[in-house]
Amino acid sequence: MEPSKELAYRQLIEDVKKSYPIYEKTQNHSTKQLYWCDYCEEINLWTYWQGRGNLNADIMLVGQDWGNPWDPSMEGFWKKLELAGKKPIRGYMENNDSPTDNNLVKLFKELHYDITKPCQELFFTNFVLGYRNNKISGNFQRKWAEKDSQYFNRLVDIIEPNVILCLGKSTFEAVIKAYHVTPRPKIRGYNTFIQSNDNPQKIVLENGQNVHVFALAHCGAIGTMNRNRGNHPKDKLFLQKEDWRRIKPYLSPQEETI
Repeated sequence: MEPSKELAYRQLIEDVKKSYPIYEKTQNHSTKQLYWCDYCEEINLWTYWQGRGNLNADIMLVGQDWGNPWDPSMEGFWKKLELAGKKPIRGYMENNDSPTDNNLVKLFKELHYDITKPCQELFFTNFVLGYRNNKISGNFQRKWAEKDSQYFNRLVDIIEPNVILCLGKSTFEAVIKAYHVTPRPKIRGYNTFIQSNDNPQKIVLENGQNVHVFALAHCGAIGTMNRNRGNHPKDKLFLQKEDWRRIKPYLSPQEETI
């Protein structure tokens, strides 16, 4: 790993941390919507699954936001994080019943990656880098993305991926807006846009590198249902697998991990 990248990455984490209040159990959290998770030593808790030490990753996967890490349902995750210590979480998928995570395993197989184990070519993050103190999902606010767009740009410029995979319309629009893509693509129907020739979009990094940004359906239960609207395939991920296969020509040559 290049020392300059590591220094830039660590400075980015410190800057994001300073931009959020620190969550403490003893505080009254009714006035703030988002907090920084002080236990997190990476840019995002999702990075512990894929991304620790991968600052030259070919693929960046971007979600909307991580939700509430202090919810009782997250107890299993914290145990895995403690066992991992300074390493990626090798057992992230053990006893993991998350539809999103399990569907991601299946979808990444279309790109010949086995994400049940750490992959150096991958970096996972969410666009919004703060954490909710109440609900795990729902009621996403665009102002959250606007606040963190500068930090997302810095993260992408550090990692320099070849492709960015955006889970869901809000995430895709946040990435495109952060990089001031013009003309901004018109999305009248997200499913139609995913299949259109306007997907992927291209952004340009500070170093002049082109990065292709893919609009993808969110692979959680609701996102998968919306992607299949009007269709009734036996394999609920059939259309999403087709979407993901379109990514393959944009990737660097790699050794298969499956």
